[in-house]
Amino acid sequence: MQNTPPQGLFSLRHRRAIILSLSLVALVYLLVVLVTGADAAWQVFSRLGPADWLLLLSCSFGNYLLRFVRWQYFLRRAGWRLPLRLHLAYYLAGFALTTTPGKAGETIRSVLLRPHGIPYPTSLACFFSERLLDVVVVALLAALTTLAFSADQNFIFILLGLAFIVFLLLHSPWPLHILEYLQRRLHSKRLQRGLGHLHQLVHDARNFLTLQPLALGLLLGIAAWSLQGYAFYYLLQVIGFEMQLPLAMGIYAISLLAGAVSMIPGGIGATEAAMAIMLAAAGADTHVAVVVPVINRLSTLWFAVAVGLLAAGWLAANRRLSTD
Repeated sequence: MQNTPPQGLFSLRHRRAIILSLSLVALVYLLVVLVTGADAAWQVFSRLGPADWLLLLSCSFGNYLLRFVRWQYFLRRAGWRLPLRLHLAYYLAGFALTTTPGKAGETIRSVLLRPHGIPYPTSLACFFSERLLDVVVVALLAALTTLAFSADQNFIFILLGLAFIVFLLLHSPWPLHILEYLQRRLHSKRLQRGLGHLHQLVHDARNFLTLQPLALGLLLGIAAWSLQGYAFYYLLQVIGFEMQLPLAMGIYAISLLAGAVSMIPGGIGATEAAMAIMLAAAGADTHVAVVVPVINRLSTLWFAVAVGLLAAGWLAANRRLSTD
């Protein structure tokens, strides 16, 4: 069994995705400056001191660490253990590709973990379980906006309903029975192998989402995303726009959902627009409503990408670490 990370952490396609997302965000943020004016934008930015930036970035990194604890717990439940430092680097490296639609690029972790014997279906089931729990948690936080806005937000409860249906299907015997039946009836070896991987993925996801891991996963998810929501609330206080904590957390969460539903890489533009619209509806001045989302995304999405690239660089420079 190979014990070292693969030689090429990111493929050409992955590198192109990073370059495309950086180009897109540069265009979006240039439009923000043009809309608000450079002076007005700088006035908002200048209200943040080094200590403020440190707190915002610390909240983001705390979010990553809490989610890593959940990820590691899931894989250990499946019987897999890696050196903590190496495993954390693998997890963080996935953030370099978080600007892909639906964060699918983060499945690069499966490629990094495969040389250690962890099957693709197992790591992908872990990724799927993480995303499902995050949807539930973020949708619950987004529902807090109903306390202040009368706008129809039924889609939040639709998301929760769909997540509940997925939970029921995962714990029903029928999906596995159907996959086993199709494997027996199909003659294509490739399709049989693909269905076998899917069968293993569903089986592992069920293991990750039984009562105990489900409860722990939800608690860690609530802590992680509440920490990020608090950072958004703190940012508003520093900027000088007063807002109650539950509403701030709800606005942050619903903007994340808007970006995810848009299927734009990283939700770039869609997340910022949703956040700006809701801030304006809550009474924020135009320059605050437009610039605050940019600051928030710099301290969350783009900080995550930077952390991911640093982790990938560390892995590339320390290929012998996994043999210690």
